[in-house]
Amino acid sequence: MLVLNDNEISGLLSSEEVIATVEAALVANEQNSCVVPKRMHIDWGENTFLSMPSFSDTYFGTKLVSVVPANRSQQLAVTNGAMLLNDASTGFPLAIMNAAKLTALRTGALGAIGIKYMTPPDIDSIGLIGCGVQGIQQAIFATAVRPVKKIYCLQRSAAGMTTFTAALRRYSPSVQIVPCNDVITILQQTDVIIAASRSATPVLPDDASLLENKHFISIGSYKPDMQELPDHVFRLSGKLAIDSVFAKVETGDIINPLRKGILQEEDVFTIGKLLTGEVKIDVTRTTAYKSAGMALFDLFMAKALYETAKARDIGTNIPF
Repeated sequence: MLVLNDNEISGLLSSEEVIATVEAALVANEQNSCVVPKRMHIDWGENTFLSMPSFSDTYFGTKLVSVVPANRSQQLAVTNGAMLLNDASTGFPLAIMNAAKLTALRTGALGAIGIKYMTPPDIDSIGLIGCGVQGIQQAIFATAVRPVKKIYCLQRSAAGMTTFTAALRRYSPSVQIVPCNDVITILQQTDVIIAASRSATPVLPDDASLLENKHFISIGSYKPDMQELPDHVFRLSGKLAIDSVFAKVETGDIINPLRKGILQEEDVFTIGKLLTGEVKIDVTRTTAYKSAGMALFDLFMAKALYETAKARDIGTNIPF
């Protein structure tokens, strides 16, 4: 069995290859060519544990993830886990890999796909709320799909901004990073806003005059009692793209607009339909996209990482 750690996964695929892999998963989901059971989601106190299986003709996989917010106070990663990849014909385990890194990459790609298909092609700046591990990936992947010159970041702490800046500099040294003390400044400076927080309440003001004709991507808050985007985003957009149908019952950014009647069921569509051409939107108007994640993205990523690592003789083979 092949073991792939954080560092080995980091260098295996380019941003463009990761995005193409996740796009393939989105299309496969639209074509119903894979099986994706509903993930098991267990809250244990302040912590969350997830079991995420998925199946294709050639591979099946299971991602086991823990989210432990208190780890932050101990300078430990909040999100941890392992991804197990199996051969579909024999059932034998083929690889185990760092799930936190895999998740960070595919979620970065999911945000970039929102930018790619739901914003004008000449976008050259983005706003970012949440500059942690996932915020870094969102920034990196955004630069792979648009000619981003400036990133306006909500600064929570000087130390956090230093870490964010250093990480982004390794990938996009020419991008200017602009720390901002409030979200209104970000809304005034750019038309694309990425929310990568764990906030239970909206991270933006519910003010239509500040939100109109802008583009919103929410990849953070992930529980039914969490909502990153304010109600007026959904009123202005009139539609909401999501990355999987499971998200409709998993996150407040979808549950609440539907419950309140701001959006109707027919207004919510999977972003894969933009890739297949089944749905078209006007990217000059307000757009909204919520990514909650899905096991199929992890399976496609694990497959791509495993096959690339095998071809390049990267990783550690162990008897099993």
